[in-house]
Parts: sequence; structure tokens; C-alpha cells
Amino acid sequence: MQDKIESLENEIDTLKKQLSWYKAFFDNATDAVFIVQPDSWSVLETNDYAATMLGTTKSNLLGTVLPQFRRIFKLLKKSNSPIVLSEISLNTFHNKSLMVEVSARFVDHNGQNLIHAIARDVSEQHALTDKMVQADKLVLLGQLSAGVAHEIRNPLAAVNLNLQVLKRKFDGDDPLANYVNTAMLGVERITRIVEVTLNFSRPSIPDVKELNVNTIVQASMELTRTSIKRKDIKVEVEFDENLSLVRADAKQLQQCFINLLTNAADAIKQKGVIKIKSYVEKSGKYNEGEYVVVEVSDDGIGMSPDEMKKIFNPFFTRKAEGTGLGLPITQRILHQHNGIIDVESKEGIGTSFYVKIPVPVN
Repeated sequence: MQDKIESLENEIDTLKKQLSWYKAFFDNATDAVFIVQPDSWSVLETNDYAATMLGTTKSNLLGTVLPQFRRIFKLLKKSNSPIVLSEISLNTFHNKSLMVEVSARFVDHNGQNLIHAIARDVSEQHALTDKMVQADKLVLLGQLSAGVAHEIRNPLAAVNLNLQVLKRKFDGDDPLANYVNTAMLGVERITRIVEVTLNFSRPSIPDVKELNVNTIVQASMELTRTSIKRKDIKVEVEFDENLSLVRADAKQLQQCFINLLTNAADAIKQKGVIKIKSYVEKSGKYNEGEYVVVEVSDDGIGMSPDEMKKIFNPFFTRKAEGTGLGLPITQRILHQHNGIIDVESKEGIGTSFYVKIPVPVN
């Protein structure tokens, strides 16, 4: 009799160890695990990761009704496969919506089919995909804009020719001549914008040559003029007219300055100032040479220290329609030119970017 008791005690001890073993694996799984009862859709069992993912404790999560599993139940009923894979949106205990990928199956427990589901948070993947789609849209928009700009040139040339013919019909004192002159100035401006747009959009291999950075900044200002004029923004320019030449690709540098000017305009809510300065700066490191510096400053919303750490991360953006690619691309282009981009910002005060391009040593 004593032997049987000892044997039973050993079996019970073994079962306890096995139960503790499996429970440890269940509780410490790296994905969220749910055991959900059909019809009531309440959580019968779960693990710590699931509770953390939904922003609560395990004890709070147990018994919570998750009606989203109704769709998983229907899929399992209809499917010929024992396992289904789907996505559902779960509400966290902080009233946030979380997109999760669910792998689910039925498990039989005392004659009742329960839903055993393993869930993984895919919200960031969805956000990344959305940003990549938006980036692709912008690429397509750029291609379309280049096509439109190309098509504008021929009718624009015809308009300009006809205006010149009209101009010859009036003498200098005729008031109608002023209207023609104004129209011709408008045509000239459109022509200049079209040419700058086409030059910027044409794909090409890097064309590194000596150039004056002031000229590139001015062309960039021309392309961003419309964005800036949407708000009450004053642009103050202070160029060093004796700026040293640098060796760079004009189109790539133009892309950098367009990104910075667009960001500056976006940072200003309604009214503000954008300051653009160029100057030469001696390197503070080992007196290794000089840099041409272009400073783009705004008095917009500024950035917090936490945001400052992320601005060069791909796809990080504070704009609803932004892609988060402008600054990473700008940084990469400047690194390819052995250049530097520095930034200073204070929340609520404004931001300054410093583009530094090395002056070639003769």
C-alpha cells in the first residue's frame, strides 16, 4: 500500500513538473496567445505578452470579451485547413487600435471547440507599407510632372510668339502695351520654371563639376516658391557673393535644398520667416580645410530632443502626407559629396539646418 502511495506521489510530482514546464513556455511565448470561447468570445486563458501588447495585466485580460474573434471562428468553420491565418484589429486598454496577424485553430477541451490563437502585432509593418506606397505615389507624381512640363513648352512658345507679334502692333504709349508686357513676363517666368523642373527631373548619372552653390540655392527657391507662398512667409536671403566653388552634382544638391526649404515652409503654421545664408567656414577639426555652408532656418514649430534623434531615420515623419525620406536622402547625398548636415532645433522656436560642402584643395 505504501509503495502505491509513493508511486502516485511520484506521478503527481512528475505531472506538476510537466504542467509547470508547459505553463512556463505558454506564459513566456514571444507572441500573444489567446484561448477564446466561441459564442461568448471571452478570453479563457492568455499569456503575459498578450496582456502587455494590449496595455493591461493578465488578470484584467482574462474574461475580456473580444468579438473580433467571431470572424476567426467563421473562417475556421468554413476552412478545409485545420489552421487559418488572418488579420484583425484589436482595441487596447488605452483606446488604441492595434492590427494583429492571427494564426488560429480549434482545440477540443472536454467536448467543446475552443479557439487557440497566436497573434503578432503588425501595425508597424502596415504603417511602413503605407509610407512606401506614398513614396511610390510621389515618384509617379514626379514623372507625371516632368511629362506635363515637357508638354507645356510647345503651346507656351506659341503664346510667347503671338505676344511678341501683338507687342509690335502697339507703340510705347499705348496702355494696352502694358498688358502685353505683363503677359510676356508671366510667360518668361513659366518658361523658366518649366526648364528648371525638366532639368531637375531628368535621370542622369552623377555629373560632378565645379559650381557656385548660390546658383543651386536660387534654382531651388524657384521650385519651392509656390509652397512658400501658400502661407504668409517672408524669405530673407544673405548670400556671400565671393563664395568658393565646390565640386558637386548640381541636381543632387538641388534635391537637398528643395527638401530643406519645403520642410522649413511646412514647419511654419501660418506666418513666419525663412532665412537662407551662405558663407565659407574653416573646419574646426585639425584645420583640414574649408566648407561652403548654406544655412536654412525657420521660426516654425521646432522639434523635441526625441524627434531630433529620429529625423534621419527612413520613414520617420511628423507630416500627415509625408514619406519620411527627404532628410535621409539629403543626408546620403551630402555624405556622397564628403559633406555634412548639422541641425539645431528648439520646440516652439524654430529649426536651423547647416549644409556643409568641402571646398576642393587646389
